[in-house]
Amino acid sequence: MSLMPHDRETALSSGGSVAWREWGDADGDPVVFLHGTPGSRLFSPDTETSVRLITLDRPGYGRSTPLEVPTLLGVAEIVGLIADDAGWERFPVIGSSGGGPFALACGAFLSDRVSSVTAVSSGGPVDEIEAAYASLTDDEREVLAAGRADPAGATELLWEHGQWYADNPLRFLDSDREPADEAIFRDDAFRSNFADANVEGARQGQAGLISDWVAEALPWGFQLADIEVPVDLWVGEHDSGRAPLDAAEIARRIPSCTVHSYPDEGHWLLIPLWPEILERSLAHG
Repeated sequence: MSLMPHDRETALSSGGSVAWREWGDADGDPVVFLHGTPGSRLFSPDTETSVRLITLDRPGYGRSTPLEVPTLLGVAEIVGLIADDAGWERFPVIGSSGGGPFALACGAFLSDRVSSVTAVSSGGPVDEIEAAYASLTDDEREVLAAGRADPAGATELLWEHGQWYADNPLRFLDSDREPADEAIFRDDAFRSNFADANVEGARQGQAGLISDWVAEALPWGFQLADIEVPVDLWVGEHDSGRAPLDAAEIARRIPSCTVHSYPDEGHWLLIPLWPEILERSLAHG
């Protein structure tokens, strides 16, 4: 039975709500997908998927209420609430790019419900991986310092840093990218879905973007070794971000982690490799 894209909403105990979308087949295998930074529930790696795929607006994006202090744990708790509303007992979580740390948090905090974690083109925690901190830009270090100095006030303090997203949520469509990703961004269907997702993500201006920055800048609240469920890292060696640098260190710290590295792919390997990524995430049972 096909669901088609279908929007739903879950109430939060702290007040407000989180918006989420179901795609695919209502009788298909359940899967949670966490979009990158920025983005929204409107982004799906496969808009005609045969699984029962749930995407969500993280706090501050789209129609989801911002949290006073955004944390990885806060999003993991939200994923658990959505799974309750969907009637799911056990499910895999896939996070792409900026969604990867949130997926890892689900593996740490929802281990009784999450069957596996997949992090695509994702970096690791700067508190555990020395090279990850060393690779930060000056702006990223400023975000990190501001978030930790005043977690409750960090969103307001960093507000101006994210103004570009409120002004032009489609900037990524025309910005420079790795040559390995060029073919993906020439695909009309991908560009349309990506554009819709980013415009929706900026519905509240830069609130979601800043929330992601603060959540990932604060101490993650868990050690990578705390993740006991199977973890798969998918990395494109032409990715100019931290993922290729951090993958080996992440895998060394997580007992059940496998790295899938592709020499000809870039940051957006999620799209061409989605069938393999999905199949692997479901194979863990």
